[in-house]
Amino acid sequence: MDPLNLSRFRLGTLAFALFVVGTNAFVLAGVLPAIGDSLDVTPAVVGYAISAYAILVAVLAPVLSTVLAHVAPERVMAAGMLTFAIGTGVSAVATTYTVFFLARAVAGIGAAALVPLATALAPRLAMPGRQGRAMAIVALGFTLAVALGSPLGTGLAEIASWRVAIGGLAVLGAVLGLGMARLLVGMPTNARVPLSARIGVLADPRVVMGIIAIMMMILSFNLIYVFSSEVTAGVTGDDGGILALLLLVFGLSGAVGNQLGGWIVDTWGNMQTMRFALVIEISAFLLMLVSLDSLVATAFVFAVWGASGFASVVALQDRLASLHPDRTAIILSWYSTGMYVGISIAPVIGAMVLAGPGHLGLPIAAALAAAVALAMTVPVRART
Repeated sequence: MDPLNLSRFRLGTLAFALFVVGTNAFVLAGVLPAIGDSLDVTPAVVGYAISAYAILVAVLAPVLSTVLAHVAPERVMAAGMLTFAIGTGVSAVATTYTVFFLARAVAGIGAAALVPLATALAPRLAMPGRQGRAMAIVALGFTLAVALGSPLGTGLAEIASWRVAIGGLAVLGAVLGLGMARLLVGMPTNARVPLSARIGVLADPRVVMGIIAIMMMILSFNLIYVFSSEVTAGVTGDDGGILALLLLVFGLSGAVGNQLGGWIVDTWGNMQTMRFALVIEISAFLLMLVSLDSLVATAFVFAVWGASGFASVVALQDRLASLHPDRTAIILSWYSTGMYVGISIAPVIGAMVLAGPGHLGLPIAAALAAAVALAMTVPVRART
């Protein structure tokens, strides 16, 4: 296989891995009541398992990146995916909430080993001058998890059961885990770096600002996505089919924005792309305040939100990967930490907003979070 096709094949493998992991995270939000009924707990209690999973990934991503730095990347990702598959599989057959919760924790350990390394490998697999597009290909895995994986998994859960949907992801993870060690063989091993050096990257304010930015981006996304049924109730009339259509519009537009963002990054640069995309995304959130009485207008705003939101994430990934090329894996492990912190706090903040200002407060809160991310693009000088 020629170098270009080999690069694309490996990037596609990483994207598929993130698709499986991402779908597992997003699909649970649509089946909380069904899981709660099966395990004899409330949907809110099941939600704690989602938050615990996200917090565990946030904490362990930089730790595992340190401990496993000397191990061949393909072995780390294969082991991470198999661990994820085991945890997900056990959660699919769990008969008690305790077993379900612990199995989700095991899956989180696997995701913590896999996600930051898969993201960090993207620019190293790219051909010269195509790093932004390589980041976009791998990030497409998460995008498609939102656009297709989550609604398809939720639909399968409606037709069969939540156990079939989650069990299917475990099977996909197991097959992929068994193949990754061979499909990605030959990747250069990361140099062993002491923990002090890994923490030391945080001395660069640009890294810290990037971590805050992704936390705010993911928070803004989840404030609308997780509570989309409440946000769009005026146009959906609580019709799940209409809501699914709006989320499909969002997801497919996100896939377009993901790829377009990679091209713009390689053309304009990551910071220009990130600022431009965030300004559009903030505008989309504010437009929700006046568009939520029209289905067509809401679909249009969701499309703009999806395209701009995913383009900004690609630009931020490229920005962080370019700051210290010899520490890309370390920095992107902290990036994963920020991402999963945003995932874990969004349900709590969203519930507080709903209890106070109500559903119209969610777009305002999302716009504020995105504005904080935009503020993180202000130029600063790196510290040695």
